Amino acid sequence: MSSVPKTVLSEAAIAVPLGDTGAIAAPRAGLRLRAWMLTAVLFLVPVVVYWPATFHNYGLRDDYSNLREAHEEVGKVVKFCASHARPIYGWLLQATYGEAGTVQNLQWMRFTAALLLGALSLVCFRGLRAVGWSVNTSLCFAVLLTLVPSAQVIAGWAVGWPYAATALLAIGAFFTVEGALVLGLRAGLGRALSQWAVALGLMLVSALIYQPSALFYLVPLAGALIVQRQRSLKQSARWMGIHLGFVGGALSLTYVVMSLLYAAHVFVKSGRVAFESHWGDKIAWFLAEPLPNALSLFVLNDNNHRDHALYFGCAALMGAILIAGACLEWHRHGRARGMIWLSGLMGLPVIAFAVSMIASEHYATYRTILAMTGVLLCFLVASVSALTRTLSANARAAVAMLAISIGFFTAQHHTYALIAVPQGNEWQLIMAGAKQVHLTAIRPRVFAIASTPADISTATIYHDEFGSLSSNSEWVPREMFKRAMHDLHPDIANLDSRYEFATGPKLPEGQHYDVIVNLHELRQFYVNN
Repeated sequence: MSSVPKTVLSEAAIAVPLGDTGAIAAPRAGLRLRAWMLTAVLFLVPVVVYWPATFHNYGLRDDYSNLREAHEEVGKVVKFCASHARPIYGWLLQATYGEAGTVQNLQWMRFTAALLLGALSLVCFRGLRAVGWSVNTSLCFAVLLTLVPSAQVIAGWAVGWPYAATALLAIGAFFTVEGALVLGLRAGLGRALSQWAVALGLMLVSALIYQPSALFYLVPLAGALIVQRQRSLKQSARWMGIHLGFVGGALSLTYVVMSLLYAAHVFVKSGRVAFESHWGDKIAWFLAEPLPNALSLFVLNDNNHRDHALYFGCAALMGAILIAGACLEWHRHGRARGMIWLSGLMGLPVIAFAVSMIASEHYATYRTILAMTGVLLCFLVASVSALTRTLSANARAAVAMLAISIGFFTAQHHTYALIAVPQGNEWQLIMAGAKQVHLTAIRPRVFAIASTPADISTATIYHDEFGSLSSNSEWVPREMFKRAMHDLHPDIANLDSRYEFATGPKLPEGQHYDVIVNLHELRQFYVNN
């Protein structure tokens, strides 16, 4: 159903006489070289952007417990993730944390995340080209996608690499369904059914990893809806209905599978797996946080309301561009196309956030809006391309480079300064305390004074993602110290029995401790960024 012809010859190839095979080989070799260079660039952008954070020495709150459990309580990570209906996510974490072993080695999980973001960028570029986008607009979208805050969290969190893998599987499911629709019954019922079965398998696996990212299926759907203007309103509605029906059916089947596993007591269902019942509050919450977070692109939301004027201003500007793009589509291509564009713009972002909308929780995070951000970015890039169509090629290139440059530097700064460095500061304090412990016949006593929200070392903080503290809890300081001791003394068995550890908001009076770790010292690292 794609508008792209099956065979496309380059202008250079058409101009060469068929007998001159050497002349034909030259442009083909040039095209291959260009394709390889483009592939390298798409992979290198996220690797270069996130390199400072990737190889910084730090972990996050869940990393410390996951590292321990992957070795000492094999299967616990799987059970915990499965209780939230994500068993395959748990298996992936069990495998990778089991291989990592130390906090320092978490860098390879983050490096994997950066590579997967590069793969996602490449697949998005080729996918958009396949549905009819131009090289420049496809490239611009593919690069910007790896720089948005959702991608920053994926690259900055060791636990985040499966989110990118989920999005890749979802894209594969979309194009498999597209292939099945094109194939129809022409090649036989068996082959068509096998295509649908493969697509369903991809969606089931992606949903059992991380449901919000499984809805990345809608990103290439939005890209195809935008550019394929040959369909009538009725044809577009039917095509959309098939795809959305498939996604809804696949997610429903995933829910049935997990419900059966819970009923069979294979896993224990978490209380957090619950459906929303207060829809008025949920819609208000969606409009107040997740939607502006997705619209503001590279400007972060902030619990302390710093730069809120810039945050909401950027969201309003992006919204205005999207509306202008829809109006221009209506004006240039008619009422039917305008209605299709508006329907996609208004409906697809909400559907891309459907898992979090249906869930009862009201906790806005960037890691759950990758699909919604991708859909909005599709419409944004297409709108800017349409609005700047009358400008010169140089002017349009300048606009694209400005957007990519802003995204590049903000993504690098956010991930390094608001994730890697603050978490690294906490790990340094814990490691410094662990190095003071002397394992002798007399068990040394250690006390960690837990951090408080006032001890953050960054001016910007957003929930548990940017600028947050890991040690501001009852259990994380204990897990951090245990991991530090194991990393320092990997060959000592039953290491936990060689020392006593306690933690609390303040040092107990009348108690003697050999080592005191004061996490309030995090304040000395404060940076107003």
